[in-house]
Amino acid sequence: MKFSVKSSIAAIAALSSISMGLVTPGAHAAITLPKGSWPVCASASDAYCIESVTITPDGGKAVTLSYGASGSAAANAEVIAGKALAGRWSSTDWTASTLGAAGYDGIFVDAHQANDFVPWVYVDVEPTLGTSLAVQASNKSYAANLDKNAAIGIKLHIGSIKTGVTFGVGQDVSTTQKDAGGVATILIDGYPTTVPVAGSTKDCTGTAGKAVALVNQFQSVIVPQNDPLGFGVEGGSGNLYVGSNGTCKLSTPVWNAESKHFSYTSAAPALSPDGSKTNKGFYHAVISFADAKTYWGLAKPQDAATALVVSIITSAGGSTAAIATVSAKNNFITIDTTNFDFPDAKLDIGLNPSYNGSSAGPEATATSEAAKATATSAAAKANQKIKANVSKTSTITCVKGKLTTKVSGVKPVCPKGYTKK
Repeated sequence: MKFSVKSSIAAIAALSSISMGLVTPGAHAAITLPKGSWPVCASASDAYCIESVTITPDGGKAVTLSYGASGSAAANAEVIAGKALAGRWSSTDWTASTLGAAGYDGIFVDAHQANDFVPWVYVDVEPTLGTSLAVQASNKSYAANLDKNAAIGIKLHIGSIKTGVTFGVGQDVSTTQKDAGGVATILIDGYPTTVPVAGSTKDCTGTAGKAVALVNQFQSVIVPQNDPLGFGVEGGSGNLYVGSNGTCKLSTPVWNAESKHFSYTSAAPALSPDGSKTNKGFYHAVISFADAKTYWGLAKPQDAATALVVSIITSAGGSTAAIATVSAKNNFITIDTTNFDFPDAKLDIGLNPSYNGSSAGPEATATSEAAKATATSAAAKANQKIKANVSKTSTITCVKGKLTTKVSGVKPVCPKGYTKK
């Protein structure tokens, strides 16, 4: 039996309830989702349905797709037709919009309950060719590659779900939630990413595991907070997204309220299918300013780059060139960590112990012109020194047994239990 991304995400849906930070069982009424794949919304008030799907080609404008519409694609020897479908999303402008170069002419969007035991919503996107799934000509067991340069947008009606977190497989993914006229919706927007697919669970551990295929994929799992089996941090907005390209251990994040650390784990086979290269991974986290205040008490979330310490914890010998970037704009903090080595790694986000809430950012000096006028020369120089120190970041290596982590920050410190190498 092949161990696909689809089966791995569905499997973790039943296992991730052990994560810290989950909604207390019994705190909310259970959510009952419909059985089977969600239909296309027939009216604006329908619940649990797909309202719209768009694709935005590289450098182009968003193309609104229609369900059941016919499209066309350029001949591509790598893509052939697979299993027949009842319907798919496409457009008569598919080729004109430069969407056909990858060899498929539409996409199949399947939203359904992740499994029979949790009210989580699994959203999967696969390429189509005519009225069938598009599969790889060299291996019909795997879907054809989605175009990594074409953004996919999926808007769902989510009924009574109040989202706690959305996690999944994709790059630069963001979510937008709205409640208009009593109809709750979520828009998932992002790009497919290359996933090292495992042939079995044993390929997900150790440094000798090989991927059976590298496939460009796009999936999401929506986890409610208003259900005993959901995920939620008290006071959280639900506008939280975490994604990666490692699917072996992909699950909900973990929030430790005592230490105020936020962590996320995923894994993938260490090596490429031919064993010649080490598979590289990434994490992408989007945290709203409101959640940053709830989690870490950040009065000024714009200071996230200096206020937060981002660590990538890997097994021994891994990730010497991993990079972490933190940006804050449009009321969201975006954290990207890239280029770490598989098979396994953990993203850890915590508050920088040296951050005092007033030593970073353009508002860190006096709060009024009068205060500025009365500031002494010595104070002004000291303030400039503080600013200079804040702008400087460094990276240290920390070890704990066989585990190694890189910590970046203004005054980086090793996580609890780790020592500086």
